[in-house]
Amino acid sequence: MGTRMHARTVALTLLALTLWGCGPQEPRTEGLPDTGTSEAGLERPLTMAGFYNVIMQDGADPWVYQHTDGYYYFTKTTGGDVSLWRSRTLTGVDAGERKTIWFPPASGPGSKGLWAPELHYLDGKWYVYYAADDGNNANHRMYVLENASADPFQGTWTSKGQITDSTNRWAIDGTVLVVGAEKYFVWSGWEGTVNDKQHLYIARMSSPWTVSSARVRISTPTHAWETNTSPQVNEGPQVIVRNGVISLVYSASGSWTDNYCLGLITARVGTDLLNPASWTKRSTPLFRSGNGLYGPGHHSFTKSMDGTEDWIVYHTARWQGAGWTRNIRAQRFTWSADNTPNLGVPANPNQPIPLPSGEPSRSHYEAERAAFANGPRVVAETTAAEGSKLSYIDTTASYVQFTVSVPRAGEYIVAARTGNGTSGGPWAVHTLSINGGPGSDFFIANSGWNQWGNATARVQLLAGNNTLRFTKKEHYAEFDSIDVFPVNTLAGGVIADGTYRLISKLSGKALDVGGCSAADGADVIQWSYTGGECQKWRLQHLGAGYYALLAAHSGKALDVAGCSAADGSDVIQWPYSGASCQQWLLERTDDGVSFRLLARHSGKALDVGGCSTADGADVIQWPYSGANCQRWYIQAP
Repeated sequence: MGTRMHARTVALTLLALTLWGCGPQEPRTEGLPDTGTSEAGLERPLTMAGFYNVIMQDGADPWVYQHTDGYYYFTKTTGGDVSLWRSRTLTGVDAGERKTIWFPPASGPGSKGLWAPELHYLDGKWYVYYAADDGNNANHRMYVLENASADPFQGTWTSKGQITDSTNRWAIDGTVLVVGAEKYFVWSGWEGTVNDKQHLYIARMSSPWTVSSARVRISTPTHAWETNTSPQVNEGPQVIVRNGVISLVYSASGSWTDNYCLGLITARVGTDLLNPASWTKRSTPLFRSGNGLYGPGHHSFTKSMDGTEDWIVYHTARWQGAGWTRNIRAQRFTWSADNTPNLGVPANPNQPIPLPSGEPSRSHYEAERAAFANGPRVVAETTAAEGSKLSYIDTTASYVQFTVSVPRAGEYIVAARTGNGTSGGPWAVHTLSINGGPGSDFFIANSGWNQWGNATARVQLLAGNNTLRFTKKEHYAEFDSIDVFPVNTLAGGVIADGTYRLISKLSGKALDVGGCSAADGADVIQWSYTGGECQKWRLQHLGAGYYALLAAHSGKALDVAGCSAADGSDVIQWPYSGASCQQWLLERTDDGVSFRLLARHSGKALDVGGCSTADGADVIQWPYSGANCQRWYIQAP
C-alpha cells in the first residue's frame, strides 16, 4: 500500500511545496488504496509531426554536428571522459548509439574535470576539443584529440596535447571558426590568474591543434545581465555565418543561476577578426529564461535532417533554481533582417513543437488509455498532453502497459513523457518489458512533479501489435504519454519529401543531368558534386514507398528511356507523366545508411555503368546485386 501522494491533490501539497522550496520533492500525505486497474491499451495512436521539447532528460553543454554520412553526432559534458552519441535524427540522440572515445590519464594535467567537448571535422580528419584540469579548477586548459578514420566511432583517437596561446592562461569552451581558408580558435578564459572574470578570446590557427598568433580579447562582461554573478562570465562561444555576417553567440552570467542566457557579438567576413574593433556587442540578451524554463545556455547550432531549417540545441535548468542540474532541448530558429539569428524564447515545454523537417512522424499513445493494474490511476493535470496523467505507480506490482503497432519489424525509439519528484532527488527506475520478454531498466530523471522530461529506450519490435510494459522498480514516476518512431530516418519506408542530393556510395559523386541541360531526354550521369541545381533532386512520395525524382533545374523526372525493362537501359530526364518508369522505390540497404532505387516498371536498380568512378560515367538500370555502384546516399544539398 502506498504511503505517499503525488503532486496533484490538495492544498496541503501546495503548502508543502512552498515550504520545501523549488527543488524536486516528494509531497507527503496519507496513503490511498491501490485499486487502479484498466484493461484498456488497444489505443489507436495519434500520428504526430511534433514532439515535447526535451531531447535529453539529463545533461549540459550540448554539441551537435551533422555530418555528410547522414548522422547527427552529439556530445556533452560527462565530467570523466569524452563520449559521443550518434543518431539519424536530431530528436533521437538520447537513444542514439554511444561510444566513449577517450579516458584521461589517472592523474596530472588534463586528468579531471572534462568539460564541454566539441567534435569537428577539419581537413579530412576528426577533432575533439575539450577542457580539463588536474583536480584544481585554476588549472583548466584546452586539449585536442584526433582521429583519421572516416568514421569517428572507428579508428584510433590520439591526443594532440594542449592547445594554447603563449600566455597559457585558464581556458575552457574552445571552438573553431572557419572563414574561407582561415581557421580561428575561440574560447573563454581569464586575463590573469585570478578568477574574477571570464572573457572571450580569439587567435589564428596554423593547424587544427595549434594556435599561431597572440590571443585577442573580443568580449568581456559589461552589461548588467553579464555582471550579475561573481565571477562575471562570458563563455560557451558558438559561431554561425550568414550572408557575410559572423554571429558569435555566447553564454553570459553564472551557469549555476537562473540568469544564465545567451548574448551576441558580430563581425563581417573580410574584416580583421583579430582586431577587437571588428566586433560589435548587442546590448540585450539574445535568448533568456521564459515559458517556465530557466537558465538557457551553452548551445550549439545545427540543421534539420533535410537541411531546410536552422535549429539551436541548448541546456536549461531542470527546475527553477536547479543550478547545474540540467536537461537538453532543441528548437527551430529564424533570422533577423540583419542576418543575425532570431532565437525567440524557449519553447513552451507543455506544448508540442514541429519536428525538424525531414524527421519521421511519431505514433503517440496516451498513458491514461493504456492498460494498468495494481495501483495506478488517471489524475487530471493541466500540463499533461490531454489534461490527464497516470499516477500512483507506487508498488513493485504496479505497471502500465501500452499496445503499439508498427508497420514493419525493426528497431524503434520509445520516448516516454515522464515526471519524477521523489524526495531527495533520485532517478526512478522502471522495468521495461517488450512482448512479455525479459525486462531492462528504464531510467527517469528527477526534475519535480509535472516538470516533464522524455525518457528513452531503443527497442526491437515486431510488425503489427506489440506490448510495452513499464513496471515500477525503484522510486516514483508518473507517465503522461509515449511516442514511438523508427531509429532509421524512414517512416514506414518513406523519406520526407524535399530537395536532396544523391551521392554514389562507390565514387562519392553526384547524380547529375549532363551539361545541366534542360532538354527532354538529357542524359543522367555521375559528376563530382559542385552544388549545381542539376545535381539536386526533388523527391515526391507517390505512396507505398515509391517516389518521383525531379531535377531541380528543369523540373523533369528521372526516367528509364523508352520505359525499357532491358538490362543496361539508359536513365534520362523526361517530363513527368506518372509512368511506372518514372517511379522509384526507395529502400534502405543493409549498411543502414545508403539506399537502393528500384524502377517500378522493371524492378531494376539505379546503377553507375560498369561501376565506374569517373566523372561523366553513365547511369543506367541493372539488376540489383548489392554493389556499391547501386547504393546511394540521400543527403541535404
